Amino acid sequence: MTENEFLEKWQQEKSIYEAWGGFVTQEVQTQLNEISIDVESFIKVPAVPRLKADDSLVDKAFYRNKNYKDPYSEIEDKVGVRFVVLLLSHIDMIGKVIVESSHWEFDACKHFDKDRRRDPLLFTYQSVHFILRPKVEVEFNGICVPVGTPCEVQVRTLLQHAHAELTHDAIYKAKRSVQPEVHRTVAKSMALIETTDDFFGQVSSKLSSGPLEEFDVGVRLDGMYLSLTGAPPANQKSSIVIWDEFEELVSRDLPDRIEQFLSKNEFLGDIIKSKYLENGLYQQSVILFIYWMLKRKRTRLLRDWPLDRSLLEPLATDLGISLESY
Repeated sequence: MTENEFLEKWQQEKSIYEAWGGFVTQEVQTQLNEISIDVESFIKVPAVPRLKADDSLVDKAFYRNKNYKDPYSEIEDKVGVRFVVLLLSHIDMIGKVIVESSHWEFDACKHFDKDRRRDPLLFTYQSVHFILRPKVEVEFNGICVPVGTPCEVQVRTLLQHAHAELTHDAIYKAKRSVQPEVHRTVAKSMALIETTDDFFGQVSSKLSSGPLEEFDVGVRLDGMYLSLTGAPPANQKSSIVIWDEFEELVSRDLPDRIEQFLSKNEFLGDIIKSKYLENGLYQQSVILFIYWMLKRKRTRLLRDWPLDRSLLEPLATDLGISLESY
């Protein structure tokens, strides 16, 4: 195949590759949504499928000593999409979505964990790469995508992405030889990024673990709030402050005790609905915990309450309790 024939075929099929990249991007994000992940905050850089530029494609096919027998078929990154996330564990989440999808065949062509196991002293460009091909013909935006059409998917952390953006084009696609000192500096920066990624993971794990998460207290209170009021709670950061202050009271049976308390005070649902806009606590499921403490742990609640005391006064009134003597 000559360059002109190559380019002619590429011009004819660009729209097919663009459609396949769009389908892959949409499908991954749809699957993330279905497992209750907020894609807008989870994906740190908008995931947009990109076609390879004509000149770059020709250069790769004919001038980089790749020894392709059939360059058009063998080049698998004619379209690609990149998912940039915050944590290494988030890479695994996207990988799971990709591997479990029934829409495509996948080839996990690069994973930095495998690179590290193969060469533990290696600190270099990191990313997880998949090549995805439709199992059956796919239609997207009115365009039919044939079986076997490849799309490259890259998954990186934000730090890996920053490193790649700074160095990858300059180092790995350099038009002249790069001095060893530059390679050494890049390797050192990658080692630092890998360490920081690990630290981020440890911090995230500690922040998302504790009795509140272990015993699903927040989830269960959200369910009680919905059942009691008919509306989902709109939890805010103020609830975190409250839970942090009274964390030692959180136990496996706390939701059961609160549920038992609510069964004897079902009128609270109507009160919460009528006062929903009165103060922010009425909009959050933590109010059920506060009501319970006003009845069962009032002294402790008032002694250690982390917010303005005036916020408690209407809640005490709801229960027919006076706070004046405390």
